[in-house]
Amino acid sequence: MFLASKEILHNKARYLLVVVTFVLISYLVFFLTGLATGLARNNRTAIDALPGNYVLMSKYANKNLLSSVVTEDQYEQVASKDTALLGQMTIVAENPKTNKKLNSNIFGINLQGKLKPTVTSGRLPTKNSEVLADDSVTYYGLKRGDRITLNGSNQKYHIVGLTHDRRFATVPVFYTTLATFRQVKYGQSRVHNVSAVVSTRKMTDLPKHTEQITRATLINNIPGYTAQTSTFMLMIGAMIGITLLIIGIFMYILTIQKVAMYGVMRAQGIRTSAIIAALFWQILILAVVGVGIGVGLLALTEVGLPKTIPFYSDTMLLSMIAGALIIMSLVGGLFSLRRILHIDPLEAIGGE
Repeated sequence: MFLASKEILHNKARYLLVVVTFVLISYLVFFLTGLATGLARNNRTAIDALPGNYVLMSKYANKNLLSSVVTEDQYEQVASKDTALLGQMTIVAENPKTNKKLNSNIFGINLQGKLKPTVTSGRLPTKNSEVLADDSVTYYGLKRGDRITLNGSNQKYHIVGLTHDRRFATVPVFYTTLATFRQVKYGQSRVHNVSAVVSTRKMTDLPKHTEQITRATLINNIPGYTAQTSTFMLMIGAMIGITLLIIGIFMYILTIQKVAMYGVMRAQGIRTSAIIAALFWQILILAVVGVGIGVGLLALTEVGLPKTIPFYSDTMLLSMIAGALIIMSLVGGLFSLRRILHIDPLEAIGGE
């Protein structure tokens, strides 16, 4: 390590370009990861918060909550202390005073039951004319205390409280009573259909024309979710592979430039293993410094990003990617290994 650090300090300009490359690649990978994670979370946080791991839906819905309808006869067959009813509908919320409109979702639930969300501000609804909103609505001009309309209806709904991290299909969720959900979706609360039945246990003897899926399957069938996450993961994997090639090429070029120096070191009796160790210590130092600066730039970027951009820094995931970048950089150093092993001291010194 001593030899590696001394050479880096002696040739600062030469190694600065390598550090800059590490910084740019790591920052880009981290930023794409933050966007991918944020977008994925915005699709699913309301589903992640469901207390049960099993969901009963209509078979024809193709595992898509937006298309599912479970009738009263069907959900009464599986009703128990382990189940809870969930109604979902995509809606447009509007504040008539400001004309602010927001694409969002209604989740109709028993507000005192298993699906009750945690209130971070205000209170839970107690009337059919009240709703609890995800706090991200404040980014779009709505706030607690506003009275809104849903899908252009004349009925006004009072936002009496806020909750946190409850989004579905990338838009905020409004929690309300099952009666309000039915009124908005079917035009009358006497229609007792719901979208799904959430259960903490696996059901048996399922009603006709229904199927039971896991929460993970439900998430993977949110429209666009799998395509979005797969695309981002492919991009991130490609960037890590590019890191291997770029760093390998950089270190190979630097190794060729130092052939004469390595020849002198070999002539002085310095072992090949010591030269190889110095090479990999150099790569490790450069990678750690570059990735560290990339993390710092990411933190600054996150502070300045608008709240409407779906960005989320998962510390564990970023740590794993940072480790992968460093490891791939060390693997890139193997490109130079053969050149070092075949250095002839006399030929190298003579070439100089």
